[in-house]
Amino acid sequence: MKNVLVTGSSGFIGYHLSLLYLKKGFRVFGIDDMGDGYDVKLKQWRLKELKKHDNFIFDKIDISLEKKLGNYFLKNFKKNKIETIINLAAGTGVRKSTLHPNSYYQSNLMGVLNLIKLSRKFNVKSFVQASTSSVYGDSKEKSFKINSETSKPDSIYAASKKASEVLLHAYHSLYKQNISILRFFTVYGPCGRPDMAPFIFTQAAINNRLINVFGTGNQKRDFTYIDDIVQGIYKSSKLRGLNYLNLGNNRPVSINNLIKIISQLANKKIKRVHKPSTPEDVFYTSADISKTKRIMKWEPKTNLEKGIFKTYNWHIENNKWLKKIKVS
Repeated sequence: MKNVLVTGSSGFIGYHLSLLYLKKGFRVFGIDDMGDGYDVKLKQWRLKELKKHDNFIFDKIDISLEKKLGNYFLKNFKKNKIETIINLAAGTGVRKSTLHPNSYYQSNLMGVLNLIKLSRKFNVKSFVQASTSSVYGDSKEKSFKINSETSKPDSIYAASKKASEVLLHAYHSLYKQNISILRFFTVYGPCGRPDMAPFIFTQAAINNRLINVFGTGNQKRDFTYIDDIVQGIYKSSKLRGLNYLNLGNNRPVSINNLIKIISQLANKKIKRVHKPSTPEDVFYTSADISKTKRIMKWEPKTNLEKGIFKTYNWHIENNKWLKKIKVS
């Protein structure tokens, strides 16, 4: 049986990715610090679901703690050969990173350094790093290409992610490790993050709550469904060399249109309060995925209407406990 390590396994993407690997017959080693960057009840629910699988092995670990992480590797991977490390553990959210810059750099940079060092020590075949479309900053390009400008981030979060990309570039240059750096574009879906618009707006529609809309609502995001993202991650783990890839839907949609789609599903108007834009928020994101298509034959299969429909139904089925989740 092949072994894979998923960091941030109780997070949104980590949870869905772990399920994918389990379905494919892998033994999944999951680690997560179970931090309170958002309501921990959501992470606890995901972890409980994953623990129903015999081949899921969990440990509570902070990847920024070098000694503890090293001991974990010695305990688990001295005999069990690990094929792939997929690093999804990170401080998330552009606005929160302004308030807690030190913790973001500990996780998003020092944590990556600890993991890539251990991946080399334990001869791991491939290392997959979660990056973000935020590294493109407030780009005015119609579609963000891999070789577009990424040296002018607009948030601490984006800066920490860009720093991790540069670090991994150096490691590949020095040691020729197989590394895939994936820039995700606004991932959404069932059991998503409660600090992101699809979760907040869906809960508001179901439970008759007000929503805050920052700016005009004309901002556009390249919303990408979770099933498409995890398939892309899985494919990227088979690549060789150093690869930078966009994983996005390539069909940006405005925040106002997102609200409209959810309102139609709920058959009600979502009441909103307009607030000023924040300096960390960019106006537009759109992924050029031509390189991703070419290199690993990946492209998204789920349009926003279909993805939101699946997400909305999951919220309806789980609303009894979801309505108690704190959104931000």
